[in-house]
Amino acid sequence: MTTEDRKTSRPAPVWRLKVELIGVSPKIWRRFDTFADVELSQLHYCIQGVMGWELAHLFCYQDGYGTSISEDLHLCDVCGVGDALRYAYDFGDDWQHLITVEKVIAQPAGPYPALIAGKNACPPEDCGGPWGYADLVKVLAGRPNARRRELMEWLDDAFDPKAFDIEEAKERLAQYVALSVPKPDVTN
Repeated sequence: MTTEDRKTSRPAPVWRLKVELIGVSPKIWRRFDTFADVELSQLHYCIQGVMGWELAHLFCYQDGYGTSISEDLHLCDVCGVGDALRYAYDFGDDWQHLITVEKVIAQPAGPYPALIAGKNACPPEDCGGPWGYADLVKVLAGRPNARRRELMEWLDDAFDPKAFDIEEAKERLAQYVALSVPKPDVTN
């Protein structure tokens, strides 16, 4: 359900979520607000947008016991304030994210979803998961050599692990959310 849909019905609560990428250093996280009843299939687009992923791989949600959660469910159906769930992205690289519902926003003032804050750059797609990313960060911080030149060429010389451009992330979030909204059937 989008902000526009909610104008005609009683709005769902707005929750503040924190998404943390597990197993990487430096720590990478994002904090954003969204409706509690967002479908997990749409939450996927939000996570991709705020983190900086490119919608290029499969994903799934899991509870704290590793049990898969259907993406057709709503966030409020699977957790509440103070709870967490896992989001796995790119089963080859195995990026694991911890999504924590931090609080209810007392005085919501949309539009939602809304990115609030974040820290550090999202790893490049297909860099080898947490282990490949750790190697990438180490090589980039080291002395110039053939491996570093190779990585810089692959990255187009533009990757800084400590960079996070919140305005760029907000734009990407808006683009991805627009992609997640089902299009009306106009074949009739």
